[in-house]
Amino acid sequence: MAFLELNCERRNIGITPPVREDAFLIALQMKKCPDFDLYADGRLILPKGFDTGVVAIFDLRMNLNSDLRDPFHAVNLYLPRKALVAMGDDGDIPRHIQELRHTPGAAVRDPIVRDLLLSMRPALAARPEETSELFVDHVALALSIHVASKYGDVLALPHRWGGGLAPWQERRAKELLDAHIGGGITLNVLARSCELSTRHFTRAFRQSMGMAPYQWLQHRRMEKAKQLLEKSSAALSEIALDCGFADQSHFTRTFSRVAGLTPGAWRRMKRK
Repeated sequence: MAFLELNCERRNIGITPPVREDAFLIALQMKKCPDFDLYADGRLILPKGFDTGVVAIFDLRMNLNSDLRDPFHAVNLYLPRKALVAMGDDGDIPRHIQELRHTPGAAVRDPIVRDLLLSMRPALAARPEETSELFVDHVALALSIHVASKYGDVLALPHRWGGGLAPWQERRAKELLDAHIGGGITLNVLARSCELSTRHFTRAFRQSMGMAPYQWLQHRRMEKAKQLLEKSSAALSEIALDCGFADQSHFTRTFSRVAGLTPGAWRRMKRK
């Protein structure tokens, strides 16, 4: 799975090369795009309702290409069909969901997809080293499960979990997160270390900890940074790297947003 934001201000781009892949594209329209033609397997489809804020599903197995005459702006989730199959194998969704119901060339209002894709925009605009892999995984999983539930020929996904993490699972998850305070760990790795499916793990973790794994890691970084600011004389650049931030600039922006003060100002306040 992958996220991609496409923004083009040019008019009359022309006919795009055909795309044929075993995947779906879930697209949120960021601006109205009324003037384009869509071709599926060489057949003309007249798009309908491509207004700001709508969502469209494109089946990339249909050899799609477009004649784009208006500027366009969209935030997309690239969802390989094998990802749906893998989620079924892991027990996150029913195994038989391999297709998504949709009308080619039609757009729908889906506030959940809209809000989840909008939440990805800051991560897409940030430097790669500043992006939380756990956050990206979190949004991708939530989107995939919602799309599978709403468009995947099933009325509701099964609920098999009964509570939070067992003590050993909570301990193992915290150890792994602490060992990867700078990132570089995925939800899948955390879930497998606890012998759970990714969906089950995220639900159980939230029930036990009161927050998602990516939020817990952010909170842990801030806790560690505050301890070092108050108790050590280390330079801000050293603390930034020690707490898993990309650099001092990343540390300062994040700390200021959460604490309401720059790290230097917070340190001076605590030492008065």
